[in-house]
Amino acid sequence: MVVFYEAPVNPDDLTMFTRNVPLLQNYVLSQILPDRLINDNRVDIGNLTRRGRTARFRVFDGPIHVSARDSYSVSNIALPPLSDSLAMGEYERLQLQFARTQGTNQRALVDAIYDDATILTQNVRRRMELARGDVLVDGKFTLQGEGGLWMEADYGVPANHLVTATTPWSTTATSDPILDITNWGNTYNDTNGFYPGGMWVSRQTVNQLLRNTNMRTAYSTTINGTSTLLRRDQVDAALDSYGLPPIVGVYDSSVDVDGVSTRVLPANKVIFVPPQGQALGYTAWGISATALELVGSNQSELSFADAPGIVGIVVKEGPPFRQYTFVDAVGMPVLENPQALMVATVA
Repeated sequence: MVVFYEAPVNPDDLTMFTRNVPLLQNYVLSQILPDRLINDNRVDIGNLTRRGRTARFRVFDGPIHVSARDSYSVSNIALPPLSDSLAMGEYERLQLQFARTQGTNQRALVDAIYDDATILTQNVRRRMELARGDVLVDGKFTLQGEGGLWMEADYGVPANHLVTATTPWSTTATSDPILDITNWGNTYNDTNGFYPGGMWVSRQTVNQLLRNTNMRTAYSTTINGTSTLLRRDQVDAALDSYGLPPIVGVYDSSVDVDGVSTRVLPANKVIFVPPQGQALGYTAWGISATALELVGSNQSELSFADAPGIVGIVVKEGPPFRQYTFVDAVGMPVLENPQALMVATVA
């Protein structure tokens, strides 16, 4: 495969364009695992076991207590490639017309390339959003033969942070979300020394809370002895009155995987995240092989410092010769503080 620099769009311009394609509004898990550019194609995964130890009182002139150190281990993981391409059928048709008429206006050719680059960049971002959801559901990033790649990065979320409702919240008459969240919050606090900062839930879960008998009782909304349906602000008020983490996000996005609509986060999961100021993790974007080719080419001005992230080029291969737009990246979601994640199955 040869980089096709004779295309009417320079690879540097196309790369800059792909990095500025607007984010899709309904894919917002980067709020939990924000993007981070890394000047490498590997990432160090640290596993820190941190405990809230105490010092010791002692007698005057007595020996000073020697505390135990927190345990820490590091593993190095290669960032997997994440790419997509489109055969340039429209571009080739326009190029044929351009050659036949000996025209000089290349605007249509340029637009065809940029249109394809927009589609491909959004495809890459959707796949990374799905990867974020994968990590947030069980604390693992798993690829099972996708593109011939098998891998699992297990970040080590504590087993007691993968919890299940005592009674499914779909059983609105008898389940007790207040008690469940209270118990889970206490477990979270025992591990971290602080309570969760909030919950990400599905619309299905919100609707179950609106109809839940114990939630309605907690808010004391009764008319003639009969509980009424709660409003969303009343659910928020009930959670707050018990000092429980608020609902910070309602998420129901889906992506197309080989023609099948696939939820990014299952509807029956509640994701507990740490409060602001406490790290959970990030989405690593490293340096792809394509970016390194551009850095080393005298036909590109891409510097090593600018290499991390998505890149876009027009490529040509053959014979038989074929041209297509190609968007390339390497990256994956990373949990740097896995004990700050808790996942509840509620229905």
